[in-house]
Order: sequence, then structure tokens, then C-alpha cells
Amino acid sequence: MLSEKHRPQDFSQVIGQGKVIRLLQWYLDQPSDSGRAFLLTGPSGCGKTSLAMCVAEYWGVGEFDVHRIESAECDVQAVRRLASDMSYYGSGTSGRKVYVVDEIHTLSGKAADRLLSLLESLPKHVLIVATTTESNWGSDVLLSRWTRCDLGKPRATDVAVLLEQIAAAEGLPTPDTGWATKYCKAVGLNLRNLINQLPAHLLGSAVQAA
Repeated sequence: MLSEKHRPQDFSQVIGQGKVIRLLQWYLDQPSDSGRAFLLTGPSGCGKTSLAMCVAEYWGVGEFDVHRIESAECDVQAVRRLASDMSYYGSGTSGRKVYVVDEIHTLSGKAADRLLSLLESLPKHVLIVATTTESNWGSDVLLSRWTRCDLGKPRATDVAVLLEQIAAAEGLPTPDTGWATKYCKAVGLNLRNLINQLPAHLLGSAVQAA
């Protein structure tokens, strides 16, 4: 997908989440004797998973030591295996490992209970970043084990600039000035959807104009 091709590689390429990035950087720069856990909440397509991958990059973790997990597939046994895997160091000089748990609100009740005990004893070299579209997910006890960061939708003007850059990079035909802003208004500010549908939108517009 085009959104994967143009996924941000570091914090400098993430748009519209400056406050959250500054918070994440502050925490990541602090010394710690235990592992870390961040919970990223926000509407679909605002860049939660992309930001999670940028957290790993900022923390100095290479792609082979970043593990993406679908929480819908996590039962109690899977969380136990996860805890076992975390005890091993990564391949980098610091041995760090990052686990990205997408849509954590789909985690089953018993697995969530097991996750709570896991979060209480994270190894120093481990960082967990979970994402969810459900702002009210989890009990107060479970939520207290995370550093929560609430993402919002980026500004349409920032998204429009990004879409113009992607269109130029992909060699897509572009209509009159202001097309990207109009496209955002028509489709909405779901970044993933906007980027993935961009070729069809621009190529279709070019055919109509011809």
C-alpha cells in the first residue's frame, strides 16, 4: 500500500503530533531501571502505528528487534509466550526490543489481566507501545501502568502539503492549485485512507479532465 511506502521513518516526518512527540522524547530520554510502556490513543488513520515505529527508531532499535503484535490474536498463552520472549535481549548493542501491540482494546479479559502483571515487571531493555481507537479502553488499574498519549487528527493544511509531496514523488498528475485541500475535505482526515486512495483520485481526475 502507498501509505506503507510513505510511512514516516522518524519523528521529524510525523505531521500534526508535535505535543505528543515532545512528551515521548522526554520520557525516552530519561534513565530508567525498568521497561517502558506507552499507550497511543486516537481516531483511525491519525498515525498511531507510524508513531509507534518512530518511537522504536528514536530509542535506537533496529527493524529486526521491533515486533508487531495483533492483540486480537493474543490469548493468555500468547501473553505468557510474550513475557518469555521479553527476557531475551535484542541484537543491538543495548539489547533493546520494542513490541507494538495494535488495537489493544480487542485484547480478551483474561489476557488483559495477564498483561497487567507483565507490565509490572518489564525488563529494562523492553519497550511496549500499544495503540487503540478506544479512548475509554481498560480499567484504571491497567491504564495506570502505561504512559498515555492522546493523538488528534492533523490539520488539513499539513495533510495537504504531505499529499502534494507524495503526488510529486510518485509522478502523479495533479490538477489546479488547491486540489489537495479539496481532496481532504471530500474524503476526511484519515491519513491512511487519503494516501492509499490518492492514485485513484488523481488519475481519475486526469481522465475526466481529458
